[in-house]
Amino acid sequence: MAVDSGLTSLEVLGIAIQSEIEAAKLYERMEKRVRNIDLKEKLEFLKGEEEKHRSIFEDIHRKRYPDVELKLPEKSMVPMMDVALTKEMTLKELFEVAMKAEKISEEFYTDLARKSKDASGTSMLNYLSGIERGHYNLLKNEYDMVVTFPAYAETEEFLMGERLTHVGP
Repeated sequence: MAVDSGLTSLEVLGIAIQSEIEAAKLYERMEKRVRNIDLKEKLEFLKGEEEKHRSIFEDIHRKRYPDVELKLPEKSMVPMMDVALTKEMTLKELFEVAMKAEKISEEFYTDLARKSKDASGTSMLNYLSGIERGHYNLLKNEYDMVVTFPAYAETEEFLMGERLTHVGP
């Protein structure tokens, strides 16, 4: 998502915070829809990540603009997010929205990093962009499982008690 050059840094912070709030809500909603223990843990992890990102941006707002009330945008950065948070969608559709949101967030933070004149800010934004890319990849793997094996999300112990551990990239 290209960042409008007419946006103020306050507006950008509001957009970022709103995006993180919506993503955390979406992951919470998805987590409630599945029984698979491993998938629940991954969705809880993603929710926690988005909550940490929100906290980072809120801290930035408090430090840079201590006398300015935080205002969040009414419209989502991801058009389908409003639908995903208000209407019934299949788990597959929710995954698709979540993957799109992660891609848009990655592009948003990358674009902000390119425009940042502060080395610390650039570094943080590039880091967040990479984190969002990782979230997308995690979601894509789980989405592929949900599509290929529909019972995956509905079976508590899909791997029949065998726990897998990620050991590298």
